[in-house]
Amino acid sequence: MRHLAHGRVIVRFGRSTAQLVSGDLDILSAEERERFSAFRNLVRAVHFAGAHAGVRRFLARELGCRPAEIRFDRHPCAGCGRVGHGRPYIRYPRTGWELSLSRSGPYWLCAAADGVRVGVDLEPARRTGFAPLAPAVLSASERGYLAALPEHRRAAGFVRCWTRKEAVLKAGGIGVEAALAGVDVAPGERRARVRLAVPGCEVDSWLVEDLRVGPDHVAALAVAEPGV
Repeated sequence: MRHLAHGRVIVRFGRSTAQLVSGDLDILSAEERERFSAFRNLVRAVHFAGAHAGVRRFLARELGCRPAEIRFDRHPCAGCGRVGHGRPYIRYPRTGWELSLSRSGPYWLCAAADGVRVGVDLEPARRTGFAPLAPAVLSASERGYLAALPEHRRAAGFVRCWTRKEAVLKAGGIGVEAALAGVDVAPGERRARVRLAVPGCEVDSWLVEDLRVGPDHVAALAVAEPGV
């Protein structure tokens, strides 16, 4: 596991084991344990429990509380109003910390920031069948970036665009019903400024950058631009 500091943002990248770790279920909420029990695949259930327990332990150290004491909730999605995929927040203890979580198989990625909107996304680097999606979700400049890459690198290039977009959308608190092709994440730049106006959000400028999480995954972090 790695513990990284990105200015005002703390990022934790972790990996769940293939077996349930002693104590993991004990620190989850009743709702999280219900979700764990609902999985038909035991491995996926263990990965879910390991990720959420890891996030709780990570946040408990930052907040100065016990992992089991933390209570999460969600804001309504700024796009559709549903809370099922809205921006998560910490209901207890009372805090100004913002957070974002992404999972991929046994791997999980969490970012937290005190008083700053944040979003992360984690995806497998190897993806097939992306070509039909590109016109609908990539901007013209992003499609140009993809076309300029060697063919064997285009799948990873597409995922790089996708993770950056997801990270920005999560930070803004809006789901994928946003017009993805209109969110240009400048994949050719190490760190990019992205414009995204979200109803009810005072921020419309975001900084997005890639995170190094190993050769098999691609990840991105988005934060509200300082001073905006």
